[in-house]
Amino acid sequence: MEGNFRFFDFFMMIATLIKCNYHYYVEKNIPENTSIPNLPKVKITYIGFRPYETEITKSSAEARVYTASLVYPDRTIFKFQNGVYASDLKSVGYRKDVSSDKVKKFVQDYLNEVKESGVLELTYVTSVEKKGEERIFKLKDIGTDYYVLGIHTPAFQTPKHFGSSVIQLFSSVFSVLSFGLIPSYASLQAGTKIKIYDKNLNQLTSMKYDHGYSVLGAIWASSIPEECNRMRCNFLKQVSSPPKFVYQEHGPQFESDIVSFIQTQFPFRK
Repeated sequence: MEGNFRFFDFFMMIATLIKCNYHYYVEKNIPENTSIPNLPKVKITYIGFRPYETEITKSSAEARVYTASLVYPDRTIFKFQNGVYASDLKSVGYRKDVSSDKVKKFVQDYLNEVKESGVLELTYVTSVEKKGEERIFKLKDIGTDYYVLGIHTPAFQTPKHFGSSVIQLFSSVFSVLSFGLIPSYASLQAGTKIKIYDKNLNQLTSMKYDHGYSVLGAIWASSIPEECNRMRCNFLKQVSSPPKFVYQEHGPQFESDIVSFIQTQFPFRK
């Protein structure tokens, strides 16, 4: 992502001096007291569910290049009621009954979504051995029944649509000109893709969630969450990634849907 940002840099310097508070509006699509069934006889392994962080990887007088990478060891969903993260498990060898091609496809599918920063995440469940010119992909034996892969989108903060971009631009300009008295406003994208695989890496289903959020910024606004006071969660940054707290509220919904699906698989388990 490249471009000339000199004017925007000047604009942002002024905006930073104003020190606005930011109020994030995050929708919850599941009641707080939702009961999630326990599956004590089913071993579920979670992969992913990490936020992104954006940094400048190349800079010159003409342009800047930004890269969004997964944040380690951070997770958007700290813990699930059923199952554990792959990073918390130890393998007892490799699964010889799962082909290299199948493991390779699993690896490529994940990296196509999250790019190079997902390599470390994959080392918890896979390994690559080089034999001459050939690469052998192996699945670690961690004794699981299901793999649940979670990918948050987008990597870069993105308006919901063109109209949102226009509103964000003009409200931000007026907010700066009024020294934060007129609020800035943005309507932004947030989504999650969840894929469920059986123990042999056969994909069983996929789920997609749209949980966009909005942000209001002003010197008089209440900070929600609290750490978003005085520009600490500045959505006006030139390029940034969605904050992890916009996904955290959806943990119960994710697990409820995951468990509900796995329960339908019981008659077919071998």
